[in-house]
Amino acid sequence: MLTVVLMMFGGILCGYLVRKKQVIHIQRVTTLLIWALLFLLGLNIGSNQQIINSIGSLGLEALAIALAATLGSLIAAWLLWRKVR
Repeated sequence: MLTVVLMMFGGILCGYLVRKKQVIHIQRVTTLLIWALLFLLGLNIGSNQQIINSIGSLGLEALAIALAATLGSLIAAWLLWRKVR
């Protein structure tokens, strides 16, 4: 966890130091790195036999969590809309 926090603050520091300069193509590089990380995550998951064997139950749990989160967001948005309106 400490490594993640230090990496985040390292990125913040680098961004702070180069904020006055025009950083070209940073958005494209960021997108490519995110795609690479997602690919490597998929590679790691695909090679883990335990995850592959339990993919059916994980899918149902993920679906239940996604539906509950969506329903909660809809209810909160509806309540906020009623209060603002």
